[in-house]
Amino acid sequence: MRSVINWSVMPVFGLLIVGFIIAGFLVSDDAKTDDGYPLDIFFWAMGGFFALIIGSLVLYSNLTNRKRALIEKTWYDAPAEILEVSETGTYINNQPRLKFLLHVRSPVHPPCDVVHKQVIPLTLLAHFSMGNTVNVKVNPENPEDILLV
Repeated sequence: MRSVINWSVMPVFGLLIVGFIIAGFLVSDDAKTDDGYPLDIFFWAMGGFFALIIGSLVLYSNLTNRKRALIEKTWYDAPAEILEVSETGTYINNQPRLKFLLHVRSPVHPPCDVVHKQVIPLTLLAHFSMGNTVNVKVNPENPEDILLV
């Protein structure tokens, strides 16, 4: 699943970052925080912190989307029969991470059984029951490296 950035909220964060930086210049030099630290340094640090976090999120999203696009472009499509499904006990954003035992029939590798863990949206759980056949992407270099699509 690709990451999507809501660019409509970026101006709000941009204003927040610029506001902290401007506040750092406008506050008097002898103004202190409750802890006794210079207030201008605090404002600049908060502006930098927000800029770093937002920049990191945008960079992470961009890199994961590029990786997913590379997988979709270079890995092979293959059918896989679900032999076993179990819960791992892990939930990411209230979506379960499931453990699958799959029998993969790759066009470039001999058929093999692969254990794979992946987060599955709750709305798609019915598609991933035992006995069903699902489409996977198979790494051309390693037949056990797959991605459910």
